Amino acid sequence: MELIALQTITLALVLGVTSYVLSRWWKVPAILFYLAAGLIFGRMGFGLIDVDALGNGLLILVEITVAIILFEGGLSLSPRAFKSESAAIRRMLIVTLPLTGLGGAAVCHYLLDVSWQISIFFGALIVVTGPTVVGSILKSVYLTRRLEILLNWESIWGDVIGVLLSAVALELVDLNFQDSWREVILTLALRIVGGGLLGFVGGYLLRWIIHRTCRLQDTTLPGIVSIAGSLAIFYTANVVTHSSGPLAVAVAGFILSSLNEDLLHEIRHFKEQISSIFISTMFVLLSAYINPLPLLSQWPMMLLTALIMGALIRPAAVAVALWRTPVLTSERIFIGLIGPRGIIAAATAAYAALVISGHDREMGLVLNLTYAVIFLSGVTATIFCRPLARFLKVLIPVSRSGLLIVGVNSFSSGIADFAGKHIPVSFLETNTNACLLAEHLGHDIICTDLLDSTIYEEAMEDGFGRLLALTSNESMNQLIAKKASISLESQKVYWAAARTEEESINLAVSLSGRLAFSDRFSLTDAVRQLDRNEATMKVLQLEKIRESDAIPLLEVLANGQGIRVLLSGQSVQNEALCFVPAQKSDTPS
Repeated sequence: MELIALQTITLALVLGVTSYVLSRWWKVPAILFYLAAGLIFGRMGFGLIDVDALGNGLLILVEITVAIILFEGGLSLSPRAFKSESAAIRRMLIVTLPLTGLGGAAVCHYLLDVSWQISIFFGALIVVTGPTVVGSILKSVYLTRRLEILLNWESIWGDVIGVLLSAVALELVDLNFQDSWREVILTLALRIVGGGLLGFVGGYLLRWIIHRTCRLQDTTLPGIVSIAGSLAIFYTANVVTHSSGPLAVAVAGFILSSLNEDLLHEIRHFKEQISSIFISTMFVLLSAYINPLPLLSQWPMMLLTALIMGALIRPAAVAVALWRTPVLTSERIFIGLIGPRGIIAAATAAYAALVISGHDREMGLVLNLTYAVIFLSGVTATIFCRPLARFLKVLIPVSRSGLLIVGVNSFSSGIADFAGKHIPVSFLETNTNACLLAEHLGHDIICTDLLDSTIYEEAMEDGFGRLLALTSNESMNQLIAKKASISLESQKVYWAAARTEEESINLAVSLSGRLAFSDRFSLTDAVRQLDRNEATMKVLQLEKIRESDAIPLLEVLANGQGIRVLLSGQSVQNEALCFVPAQKSDTPS
């Protein structure tokens, strides 16, 4: 039995990580690969993943995974983002979730002939939208800032609320409705108060401990301490008030989200690796646990139930919640149709199926129905997210997002003049003289501390999704790019080599992924040549670029799709702004 358990964990881990890699490779949510791997190698397929061999160990793994996911989710939430969309977020949580839960319970009861107790449990667990799936979508599709905020906040706090409600709903299974409502309401209130209070205290205590460990100057310690601390908070909350752990870890994570950005980045990076391993492994295990074959005759009705949940109940709940709010109609439609469920829903359903006795048929139905909803919502989000966003005009290609430029000089001024004809452009500067120069040249300028990470978060809210560092200080370019990458994502941050041509080539070896323009380009040389009229910046067609020594800088995309900052080694397909050194015969004597 021990060997089978080891085989089960090992195979689930390998398949989970493989699925994760494939999802990143093909840029689709990993949940689809997890489901396929679990079904093929689990009970329905080859049977190589035997979840029964884990015994109660599966329940422990489920709880640990839930704790890590919700703690990481709390870390990712921004207080600033909440302030900008607080009304819509509150209505999403207060109105959308209950309506979705009630609708889910009703269709489960009437279409599948499931008792009200079990149906209410299903309605409680199905309100959640998976933060892992939503996060994957937000990384692959560049949506409006409001949509990103609403989907992210709903996915995290919806999970917390769903776990709390489903835990309370489980207690209804063995209780009489007429005698239990007062007890249920009291239990829910205690869990909310207890979890919130313990999460608040635990979060600030963990924050103090992390600050103390930073004195050891070991960058690995904050992440390790945060993992141990989150599990300790989760366990303590569950001991004090049963099932209050999910709320406690989410609150603790939210408190830590106000840490110093460099420190927070280290914690998030470590937590992301750990959570990816746990989520990958657990989703494969949970997918292997289900066996839809005995319920084959019920699957048409289960698929119909899942379809009603996604096509009618959730869109209607979102429409009611966001009525008379600043959220645009197109954004409401998108949120209503894109609501993928994930690991939390699967874990909650599997947990209930393992611990509840005497309702085997109904719990089997709920477990399979949950996976039907996960599958359909995941497929819908994967296949239709981008075309739906494009149709509703809520998709913002990276090439159309605004560009922040750091460094005021003749070269960066030329970049701004050209880019400003196609997209929003603004300079960021700390030096007062540079700010005055940019204003004199007619450019928008934000004078601020470039190392203050909040400025980049604010810039994102204003539509600036990219940054190009063009200072004459190589170290400053790299430092600003590193700081901006925390908020803007590293693939949307670029810098130009500021050194001499020979030094720039050496730099391109290690940093070519975000090195702008060309490994032949030197910002210092370019500024000097422009100031001496030894070079110009021109818009050239593709044929002219191939025939000259011009270095392409910004490519104009077709059909008004904005501009692309060209990286070292990238080819040009359309006309582009180029840096053109003067021919020797044209150079002034």
